[in-house]
Amino acid sequence: MTPEQRFLFDLQGYLVVPGVLAPERVARMVSDMESHSVGEDTNGWNTSRFHSFLSWGEEWRNLIDEPQILPILSELLGPKFRLDHAYGMAMCAGQKDEGEGLHHSAGTFSHGCYYVTHGDKMHNGLVVVSYALTDIEPGMGGFACIPGSHKALYPMPSRWFGLEDNPLVRQIPQRAGDVLFFTESLTHGTMPWRDPNTQRRSVLMKYCPHYMQWTQHGIREIPEGLTERQKLLLKRPYVWQRPEIES
Repeated sequence: MTPEQRFLFDLQGYLVVPGVLAPERVARMVSDMESHSVGEDTNGWNTSRFHSFLSWGEEWRNLIDEPQILPILSELLGPKFRLDHAYGMAMCAGQKDEGEGLHHSAGTFSHGCYYVTHGDKMHNGLVVVSYALTDIEPGMGGFACIPGSHKALYPMPSRWFGLEDNPLVRQIPQRAGDVLFFTESLTHGTMPWRDPNTQRRSVLMKYCPHYMQWTQHGIREIPEGLTERQKLLLKRPYVWQRPEIES
């Protein structure tokens, strides 16, 4: 991480890295989503989320260990970390999502989602890497948070857990191809999507320390064609003699 990135993540609890995915790649991935009927009313999904995309080809598998994200994850999680779970979003105006509303508060320590510092090192539980596949303009909706709440000492008053008309909440814009990093201990949520002419299309990859597992089942379908580094990132949690992730 650059000194600026390090400062911003520690200050805010999130960081946007622009232009990680090239426009041509984003266009191909959006086309893949359409070929798998993602976001269509007839696809049978009752939420905005979709899964199993790691089997759609190399460009999707490479989201696991994009070269630009690995050094940042290594600094946030240490040199040994793993991909715990992942899902995509195709959110339409008026559609509900499981993550709507604000959740998590740093005022009460959780072993699954935490942010602490020791010396000049940051230590995190779950860290989310969100790839934007469409533009997320100011006011459109999508990811929102209370910046700095990952370091709050006291629990947040209950009246501030609403997203609407909350003066503390900030919606985070992204351009297609940008990557948003945030620590799960940040008080955050999903604002309703407001543009009837577009969908919020994002892919969320969720990483944690090598000794931890967040979800009950993790990545259920391990795709073929993984590199050795990708296989290591998908290994079950354990500590003894676990190799470091090389970037």
